[in-house]
Amino acid sequence: MELSKYIKSESVELKRSAIHFADYNPRTLSDDEKKTLKRGIKKFGLVGGLVVNKHTGMTVVSGHQRLTVMDELNKFPDNDYIIRVDVIDVEEKQEKELCILLNNPNAQGKWDDNKLRELIPDIDYKDAGLTDVDLNLIGCDYLLQTEEENSLADALTDMMSPVTEQKEAEKEAKQLEKAEKTAHMKEVKEQVKQAAQEKANDMDAYLMLSFDTYEAKSAFMERFGYNPEDKFIKGEVFDEQIERVD
Repeated sequence: MELSKYIKSESVELKRSAIHFADYNPRTLSDDEKKTLKRGIKKFGLVGGLVVNKHTGMTVVSGHQRLTVMDELNKFPDNDYIIRVDVIDVEEKQEKELCILLNNPNAQGKWDDNKLRELIPDIDYKDAGLTDVDLNLIGCDYLLQTEEENSLADALTDMMSPVTEQKEAEKEAKQLEKAEKTAHMKEVKEQVKQAAQEKANDMDAYLMLSFDTYEAKSAFMERFGYNPEDKFIKGEVFDEQIERVD
């Protein structure tokens, strides 16, 4: 069975001194990140080959950070250890392109947070290179608490329960008081509205009589026993003085 035509490297074993770093490598590694990588290599070993370019004298194309950690673990250069690498043979331009491509997050995909979250309880997340921040971002921050912290948190919740219940009761009381005040204000407004309507009706509770002359008015007033100079007659009083006409 033939090897795929896309396999362009050859796995070989070399002395560490035969390999050199690419001085243009744009990738960096912080102290904390180096500790994480070292923790992983110490536990799992160097899994996956380093890529070096034969054309430029065994320049590291991919794996600068892993090689740095391996140097520290093997005490290089005092110990010129043997390492396995994948050798390619390309022009310097392609070498630089590969150096970027093989380390580029744009070509590495991204986490499916749901699947990653399901894996976390089954592993030591620190050995997988994840941080507390990573756990927070995917919603597994509860794993950051120790059993003692969980116990303290539960105890604190129990202690605060009466306070919480009291606050809820006070909140409900305030809401009830507000509802009662609102209902009272609505009732007062309705009463004011009715009173205003009744007052408006009372203002229309009058009748005006008109005569062509003062003499006609005087005759009318004297007929019913009123002073001709009066301007107003109480309707209820006048009503008692005349017979109703059906």
